[in-house]
Amino acid sequence: MKKIIPIFLTLIFSLYLLAPAYGAKIQVAKSQLEVREIQTHIYNTNNTNEVFKAAINTLQDEGYSILNIEDELGYICAKKEFKAIRIDKKRMTGYYLLLTYYVACTALSFGIDAPYIADAVLRINNERSPRTIVVNSNVTIEPFGKKTKVRFTLIEKELENADGYSYIKSSPRKVIRMHAAPIYQEFFEEMDKNIFYCKNKI
Repeated sequence: MKKIIPIFLTLIFSLYLLAPAYGAKIQVAKSQLEVREIQTHIYNTNNTNEVFKAAINTLQDEGYSILNIEDELGYICAKKEFKAIRIDKKRMTGYYLLLTYYVACTALSFGIDAPYIADAVLRINNERSPRTIVVNSNVTIEPFGKKTKVRFTLIEKELENADGYSYIKSSPRKVIRMHAAPIYQEFFEEMDKNIFYCKNKI
């Protein structure tokens, strides 16, 4: 009975820490038309070369490396990488439950299963470690009557940490097509500034 009490308390404490993990945010799915509207902006100029240069400058200002440029097609491909901590709450819940299980087994086996605790701890630490985020962007620029239409798309890839707990080194754990309006608004606002600078030769 004395052994069961600390095991029970450990389980309750672990579940208490993980309770917020089940509070998933509700996201409203956008239609393809809504997504396209968010990703598209019309500039009040028919000078596509000017807009093209502004797009390249904006991408570089935002930390992107230009991978490919097709002048005739009005296409730009770029990429940037950075480190960030992205915790998968479902995985973390599983790892904490695994840790609780190993702690219980260790108590019942008089310490024989103690090495397994280190495995669960390593998995938890790996989940909390910064991982590489790769953002791929595509920009298409085309005439739109007397104006110019620009479409900017973003795809974010979260890579696994290669520390012994990755099944494939640097394989994408998650691929997200980014549809958040503020991200695109910020990009187009920066393009506006670059077009203005180009016109005024600042």
